[in-house]
Amino acid sequence: MRKKRILGLSIAVGFVACGFLAGGANGRRAITSQVSDADMRAIERAHMQDVEATLAHDPQALADLFTDDAVLLEPGAPAVIGRAAILANNKKDQLEHPNAKVVSYKPEIKDLQVVDGWAFEWDLFEGSFKESEKAEVKTFRAKGLRVLKRQPDGEWKFARVMWNMAEGQ
Repeated sequence: MRKKRILGLSIAVGFVACGFLAGGANGRRAITSQVSDADMRAIERAHMQDVEATLAHDPQALADLFTDDAVLLEPGAPAVIGRAAILANNKKDQLEHPNAKVVSYKPEIKDLQVVDGWAFEWDLFEGSFKESEKAEVKTFRAKGLRVLKRQPDGEWKFARVMWNMAEGQ
């Protein structure tokens, strides 16, 4: 299942996305009352960076979304532990697929809860990519569970990310 590697870490992670915190018609927004406006803006910024880094297929930008001790759990692959290992996997993927292009990445946060410097969210996301300029566009739907941690500077980063293909694939 190589398509999961093409889109890189952020797809799980994908956790998962830009401006969709309100949840939409099928979504839900469950946030504890202790969340500051600054924290919500920072979490939304992390989601926007996730989308931007994924669309750019940028190994460094994707890795920078994670904490130093992050854990990434992707389907059919061993756990990737630590930002350095995540970056190494991203670079390896880019070398193995130099002409790959992410065409779209559309996450939808279904639930977000924030408690004591930790954010817990699950999402559904759609993506499409091409293995090369002339290749056919391939699409998929997936689901993810992500845990973010507030950093000392107020930024939020992904500490744990797990995703899998959505049913009906």
